[in-house]
Amino acid sequence: MGAPEHPGTIERSPNLLAASRRLVASLWEHAGIRLQLFSLEAAEERDRLLAALAAIVAMVVFIGMALAFAGIGVLLAEWESPNRILVAAAIAAGFGIAGVAAWLIMRRLLAQATPLFRHSLAEWQRDVDDLRTQAEPEA
Repeated sequence: MGAPEHPGTIERSPNLLAASRRLVASLWEHAGIRLQLFSLEAAEERDRLLAALAAIVAMVVFIGMALAFAGIGVLLAEWESPNRILVAAAIAAGFGIAGVAAWLIMRRLLAQATPLFRHSLAEWQRDVDDLRTQAEPEA
């Protein structure tokens, strides 16, 4: 290798250029794999949330209807007694307590949410650790 033909230019080794292209292709392929994993986890999370939302809506509707009819039944059973006002207030208080309990349970469940894309993040961290291990000089 002599001096470059044109001053101010750098000679490039074909081997270095080919190695660089292979490195970029490998990085691009690796990024594509990570993107596929990320999109798969996003789809799974979306499906899980939609199914949970449908179940919650159905649960709220059916439990609400059951409680309402149970309350009406108890109120009708006690209508002729002098305790009908007390029964109506107890039914309302029971519904209020159930609502507060459901709110507290919902808060607890939302606070325990799993991290989104935990598999992608774990794979990413494992890759970073592997690269750091390979980059360390051997003693």
